[in-house]
Amino acid sequence: MQPLLHASHYTTLAAHQHDVGQLRNRSWQLVASSCQLRNPGDYVSVERLGVPVLVRNFDGELTAVQNVCAHRQCRLVDQAHGRSEELKCPYHGWRYGSDGRTRKIPGASNFPHFERENYRLPVYEVQQVGQLIFVRFSAGRETASGDLAESSEAPKDGRQLSDGPLDDWDVWSPLFSRLTDSARWRLVYEDEMRYECDWKIPIEGALESYHLDEIHGETLGADPGESQTEHDFDESGTSFKTSVRERSFLAQAEEGVVRAISGSFDPTYRHVHVFPNVMASFTSTLSLVYQIYPVGPQRAGMKVFGYTRRSERWGAIGNGLSLGLGRAARGFAKKVFREDARIFPEVQLGMMSSDQQRIFGRCEERLHAFHQHWAATYNQNHQ
Repeated sequence: MQPLLHASHYTTLAAHQHDVGQLRNRSWQLVASSCQLRNPGDYVSVERLGVPVLVRNFDGELTAVQNVCAHRQCRLVDQAHGRSEELKCPYHGWRYGSDGRTRKIPGASNFPHFERENYRLPVYEVQQVGQLIFVRFSAGRETASGDLAESSEAPKDGRQLSDGPLDDWDVWSPLFSRLTDSARWRLVYEDEMRYECDWKIPIEGALESYHLDEIHGETLGADPGESQTEHDFDESGTSFKTSVRERSFLAQAEEGVVRAISGSFDPTYRHVHVFPNVMASFTSTLSLVYQIYPVGPQRAGMKVFGYTRRSERWGAIGNGLSLGLGRAARGFAKKVFREDARIFPEVQLGMMSSDQQRIFGRCEERLHAFHQHWAATYNQNHQ
């Protein structure tokens, strides 16, 4: 198969600007885990696609606002995580409520004609799937033609919808919700990574097991091969599934721990790609959910959350086994990501120095599905 995206889609400023605009309009941004926002006043701040975002617990309600004061554009918080009694600008003390409107302005008489509706924080839509907290910048819903239409289900002032499927996630939300459910899974790993390459290169790297022997031979083992794997395709994403497992001492020990704390073990490994840029690896041990996005031309970021099984048996012993499992899983995930990070910049350099046509093999059909999805965004813009 011939790739539908070419070198210019990975190397030019125009392609980067196109991708950022499309992702702002089309995608949900993975920004937090609900356990980080458990108590009133808890907040998480990120910058995603050039937009500074603050998600805060206002008396039990999660609200996402732009992390920039409406007065003189000072950042409202400068920490990635924290807690505050109120949402207050550190520069002049302007205070805000969950609807983004000002609550108190020191020396308010200095602003005699202040229009409260015009000087407020932009509020974004928030949604929760399992423990995963997503934010959407666009208030519209994508139509079949690819245009954005106003969503009749968009909550007033961008307030949170009830826990349930995201738009276009009907196929995937139940799986993500079940495998990050707080009753059975706990957060053990959070990271924000950077890659010196276009955002589509790490996505493509995750969509095939062809590179396992060369890059991950000592961590993930060999490519299980076509006869031992299953690829599934949907208009909203793709998945890979295999039940092949190595029978090393460590693998058997992992299985024994999971059985001990949960009572069961499923050998299936499943990797999911929800278009355009949310991905997950699911096993009985570890639920790893991550989103890859552009940070700049030829520069990408990745937000990742990892969850391992809580202990359901054996009391303190089970809890100890669960904690040990979490530490081992976190170290394993970090090592695999480091192995990938070494090769992605090399792909970027090749893209920038050669105009040779690439080729996809049968085992890379999920890459082709992603290309079909993303190439359509370019085609729509040129119609």
